[in-house]
Amino acid sequence: MPNNLSRRELLKAAAAAGLLAALDGCSDSTSAMQSVTATNARTPQPFRFVHLTDIHLQHELAGDEGFTAALKAVENLKPRPDFILTGGDLVFDALAVPSDRAKMLFELYQKILKDNTSLPVHNTVGNHDVFGWHNKSGAKPSDPGYGKAMVKDTMQWTETFHTFANKGWHFFCLDNIQPGDREGQTYHGFIDGPQMDWFRAELAKLPPNAPIIICEHIPMVTATQFDHAELFKDAEWRISNGFMCGDSAQRLALYKNYNVRLCLSGHIHQRDRVEFQGPTFINDGAVCGSWWKGPHHGVKEGFGVFDCKPDGTFDYHYHDYGWVARA
Repeated sequence: MPNNLSRRELLKAAAAAGLLAALDGCSDSTSAMQSVTATNARTPQPFRFVHLTDIHLQHELAGDEGFTAALKAVENLKPRPDFILTGGDLVFDALAVPSDRAKMLFELYQKILKDNTSLPVHNTVGNHDVFGWHNKSGAKPSDPGYGKAMVKDTMQWTETFHTFANKGWHFFCLDNIQPGDREGQTYHGFIDGPQMDWFRAELAKLPPNAPIIICEHIPMVTATQFDHAELFKDAEWRISNGFMCGDSAQRLALYKNYNVRLCLSGHIHQRDRVEFQGPTFINDGAVCGSWWKGPHHGVKEGFGVFDCKPDGTFDYHYHDYGWVARA
């Protein structure tokens, strides 16, 4: 994971540590610096981050140029963000293509990031980042890289979920992409048992009232289904757990015990904002729009910009980075 302190912040901490050492007659300035850094980590401070979801990177339809343009737009933001948070579906597509195509896309993703931003990047996994689950890939479970092994190996992740802190705020990038359990269902959305055990344990470690932001691919709570008439059948709304997570009720009960301020998702390529039982649920538009073919259901290609405040609140706006589809 990237270091949670920027070079500028480290220099500020070091300067503060030196001042404390001089005032207190302390000979161990390293201890003083650690004390200042620890204090800063506990006290929420203002900062900005961006949420780029559903990039669906590909060469086709100039998707590589579009992603590059999005990163340049991030770099030009004032103030500059502390980091990039991605919401999954980094590439298009690892799910239903041969191994060499999937590897190429992950390598292209890393190259474009390296060439176009110096910001730390915290990634979330999406359904299109999982290799071979779809029959079209021709892959077998015994093949190297099958499932999430490829994204972990090529992206050099130890796991497909992680947590980090920034200026007193605590972030969780969760993996809610699980194998389908019935015919015709490639994947569905929920947090599995081992990850939930880890998640509960990490939440329990946090200071009381620490502001928390959760990022996952498939929405946990969303109203975007009401724009999809095909989901209303036989006088009932029928929402697949490939559209919205099946464990939402259980996690809502868990979140009541913590200061969960914001839950971010993507997957739908549409935007909504729901305030429900404490947290704010924001489903962001896609960097690729309608898979690099233009806006999707009226939502232009873009990304979310978040300004976090010391009181645990935040401001949000959606940034249209001006991409014009080549299709």
